[in-house]
Amino acid sequence: MPPVPQRRRRQAVEESEDEEISQARTARAEDDSDDGGDPMEGVERDESSQLIKKLIRYALACEYSRTPIRRDGIKERVLGPNGREFKKVFAGAQKQLRATFGMEMVELPARDRALLTADQKRKAAKSQTQKEASSNAYILVSTLPESYRTPAIIAPSKVQSAEGEAAYAALYSLVIAIIVLSGGELSDPRLRRHLTRLNAGENMPSANPNNGNAPSEKTELVLQRMIKQGYLVRVVETKTQGDEDSITWHVGPRGKTEVNNEAIAALIRTVYGNQTAELEAKLRVSLKVKERRVDDAQAAEEGNGGGEEEEEEEEEAGAGNGEPGPSRRRGRRRVAAEEDGDDD
Repeated sequence: MPPVPQRRRRQAVEESEDEEISQARTARAEDDSDDGGDPMEGVERDESSQLIKKLIRYALACEYSRTPIRRDGIKERVLGPNGREFKKVFAGAQKQLRATFGMEMVELPARDRALLTADQKRKAAKSQTQKEASSNAYILVSTLPESYRTPAIIAPSKVQSAEGEAAYAALYSLVIAIIVLSGGELSDPRLRRHLTRLNAGENMPSANPNNGNAPSEKTELVLQRMIKQGYLVRVVETKTQGDEDSITWHVGPRGKTEVNNEAIAALIRTVYGNQTAELEAKLRVSLKVKERRVDDAQAAEEGNGGGEEEEEEEEEAGAGNGEPGPSRRRGRRRVAAEEDGDDD
């Protein structure tokens, strides 16, 4: 019967093919186990990596416009259906931000209950949750060492112009310093007097001072921008009928984080120029900053400026030209004055 051998040959071929397929599957399984086990883990890692990159882009975009990085925004615009992955993605983004950009996300402080208006205080008293809540909002701050935080390394960002950004940073830093040194709050009339002394009572530099059509803008608009971006808080206390409302200015959440007491002390040292032990003592009392030795500060200034060496070079250059240097002129005038005194 000839059909029987053909059937046997067909069965043998099928068995050999099945054996090859099973061996191939076994080999793939072994490769997957060597690479880390479940192949779905690789898919999850890729997905987490994409979410981390997306969060970094979102954080940089928010910081560019000085918008707080809110937790709700992260869940809505970054995580989507992967809301339970917040801690994992946030930690991964922090690691890459520190390693690549020299920055990290820092949570903003919650709004102080003392800054609430009377109506807001009554509503807070009626609420059941008296526990201090988290702000769930973040901003990016630099993690670079202090020696690298110089204008030569960290230049003002070019939102519209570097000059406008530098002027704006100087203005809100100065206003925050005045409020902090005034005890944490400042009345509206006093703030206006300080701004008038700074020649900023009516106008301030615009975002692009090089623009000939609009080199400046109204002070009120700039103050409103500082409020919107969280640098300042304006509290209005409504008085009884016939009395004017009381307006006080306070430091906002972003202002407290970005312009802390150490930054205010550095600003004051720059304004005063010559650092003295008396100035350092006042800064320690007013701002509770770390003690800074005057000798170390002067040594750092000499290393950066080298002003005394330039003066000595000028004096030597004057002597080389056959003309007495400034120190020799002062010495001759002193000798002449003493001779005149003897003659008298």
